Amino acid sequence: MEKEQQLEAKYGLFTAISMVIGQVIGSGIFFKVDDVLLSTQGNILAGLLGFIIVGVSVIFGAISMANYAELLPKDGGILNYVNYRFGEKAAYFVGWMYLSLFYPLLTAVLFTVSGIYIAHLCAEFLNFEPTTLHFALIGFVNLLIFFVFNIFRPKSSGIFQQFTTVLKVLPLIFIASMGILSLVKGDVSEANTFAYAAKNVKENQSLMLLIAASFIPISFAFDGWYIATQISGEIKNSSRNLPKALIIGTVAVMLIYISYYMGIVFRMSGDEIIQLKDTYITEFSRKIASDSGALLMQLFIIISVLGTSNGLLLATIRVPYQFANLEKSRKFLNLNAVDSKTKMPVNSAFLGLGLIIFYLLIYYITGTHPYFTASNFDLSAIPIVFIYLVNGALFIGLFRLFRKNVFSGKPVFKLLMAVVAILGIVVVLFGTATAPNGMLYFLVNILFIAVGFLFMKRTDKNHF
Repeated sequence: MEKEQQLEAKYGLFTAISMVIGQVIGSGIFFKVDDVLLSTQGNILAGLLGFIIVGVSVIFGAISMANYAELLPKDGGILNYVNYRFGEKAAYFVGWMYLSLFYPLLTAVLFTVSGIYIAHLCAEFLNFEPTTLHFALIGFVNLLIFFVFNIFRPKSSGIFQQFTTVLKVLPLIFIASMGILSLVKGDVSEANTFAYAAKNVKENQSLMLLIAASFIPISFAFDGWYIATQISGEIKNSSRNLPKALIIGTVAVMLIYISYYMGIVFRMSGDEIIQLKDTYITEFSRKIASDSGALLMQLFIIISVLGTSNGLLLATIRVPYQFANLEKSRKFLNLNAVDSKTKMPVNSAFLGLGLIIFYLLIYYITGTHPYFTASNFDLSAIPIVFIYLVNGALFIGLFRLFRKNVFSGKPVFKLLMAVVAILGIVVVLFGTATAPNGMLYFLVNILFIAVGFLFMKRTDKNHF
């Protein structure tokens, strides 16, 4: 397919690494530790081993995905990988799901989450009780602000991505340091040590099963590393820098997560964290730095979520452009046009904005209507199911490429990494399918794929 217009390569290696780290380190790590310990029934050793196992599988997944990034340094990222390995029809349906469901829905969720944190911070100074409506409205305003930056100041958006990535890592490193210092000083109680956790597994418990139970919340905390591939055409020297960014970024995230987890559990017991739930991080901050520390931690979390939201928005507004350039997609709304002044696909961006606003409304409804709240329906789980299916297919697709010897390096190591990455995918999908509403999440994905047939270019007629 010929393209008369190409996106400008304007992002360097550090921005690409920032994309990987920034998309993973959002609100997940701060608010998944309690879920991890709940899954392990308070056993901190099982949680630590879970972080190590999932982290290693994610790194292998990134290395496996880097094989595609090395072969196909084009704009489109995973869309091009699917097209290369499985053909134009498969790429079309991935592109359709990206446009209609995956990116706009996750972006809407993250901007709403930014509204949650900002509303709760404001509630500490103003006399009001935050509601779901406050969360949605603040998230909507944040969306509009960052949309303007991404359209008219895309380089400034990249700088913000770098800034928030550095800033959001600081509290994680600080907490990790506090835990290490406590260990060195011998200021860790015996009940908070991993040795104690290993010796005190209850008779009706299995350490292996406790570790396995932690995989699901940890996997969600690690999700998002692949989103950097979405702007591969705008990364300078993409064939070298994108694989580096995927590998360096995921390794950095694993080390940061494990250190953060250790810093938390050395100072707070597993039972205490479970009891406090999502507020454990605020209470942890109060314990080591009083109310001022808790306030500062809230500010860091807000910046963290906004950085993640901006990264998702950066990708979302480009998805319609990429979808319009697929061979099998119908052309509409001039989505593949790039503005000569801003060097941005403006029509694509506005369609992406409209879809995000639509999902902001849907997320508000599912968060307030009794039908959804009574069953603990999680809208954000739907796109996660989709992307794990796609990534799993890509990893499986590597085996045929290995047989063709299209990659450099040692094929045995690449094969082993792909196997581990596939096992990680299987764990997440099995856990989702057996969870409440799990099969419904799969069904919604199937329905969206079916709707995609309506937007596929007809092969029997010469029109769009």
